[in-house]
Amino acid sequence: MRPLRFGVTASPSGSPSQWKDLAAKAEDLGYDVILLADHMGRQWAPLLAALAAAEATARLRVGIQVIANDFRHPAVLAKEVATLDLLTGGRFEFGIGVGHPPTSPTGRSDYALLGMKMDEPGVRVARLEESVRIIKRFLTSPEPFDFDGKFFRLKGVEPQPRPAQQPGPPVMIAGAGPRMLRLAGREADIVNIAPRPPTKGTTSRGSTGFGLTIHDELALIRQGAGDRYDSLELCVFADRAAVTDDPAPEAEALAAEFGIGLEALHEMPHTLIGPPGLLEERVLEHREKYGVSYRIVPGGLMDAFAPVVRRLAGK
Repeated sequence: MRPLRFGVTASPSGSPSQWKDLAAKAEDLGYDVILLADHMGRQWAPLLAALAAAEATARLRVGIQVIANDFRHPAVLAKEVATLDLLTGGRFEFGIGVGHPPTSPTGRSDYALLGMKMDEPGVRVARLEESVRIIKRFLTSPEPFDFDGKFFRLKGVEPQPRPAQQPGPPVMIAGAGPRMLRLAGREADIVNIAPRPPTKGTTSRGSTGFGLTIHDELALIRQGAGDRYDSLELCVFADRAAVTDDPAPEAEALAAEFGIGLEALHEMPHTLIGPPGLLEERVLEHREKYGVSYRIVPGGLMDAFAPVVRRLAGK
């Protein structure tokens, strides 16, 4: 089994010194990676903020969870990723997805703020697939290359600079749905798995995500990966986590939301709810059962979750 790694999300605000202090704190608490989102609104530009976090730390890796593919040309993005990996001494982890429509404080989506049409999921996944192929080619090949796709056509692109990590910084793909999961299995180094229960449930919003369980997700990733499945790092963002000595109220509310029982809820790697000792047991159980070895928690839990990180990181 892979050693456990822990990441924490963060949204830079305030002064540059406060952001650097936050990154240094994440490193001191034992986290392996600090990750930034990619949205319009009040967030800082994630690639530049990641560089500042790396400059304020010595060991901490920096990453994006995740770049919205539609907002940047893949060749330009690849050049920025290679440069960032070089400037951080090989501590950058590149995450990418199709983008989704979270709303800003004004109530408008990222796409609306940029005056862009948000295409249907199938179109966005197809465009992401081309982008990932271009980015990986840029990061791993020292020779100029062409690309002739449906969405992008490149001629004689020179992949410079060369990243510090060889054959390139790890690529994380995050998303949901069969096509995205097979793509992630085929192309990613790290697969960020969407929150799905181990059993199907019915909620007020209908069946849980695409009618898939986490077992279905793993099977789809395996379909895409084939023989390379065992080389993948499986990642989960515990977006429904809470460090508490009284887990019952929150757990019961979430179980009702997903339309599943409490036992099934606690089998979900995305719902770490309980005191530190219990959460340690569940992190180990989730690795044993699902192969999930890379855990990401929200920034608001950085301090409360730190005892789990100190006990389990690298084990």
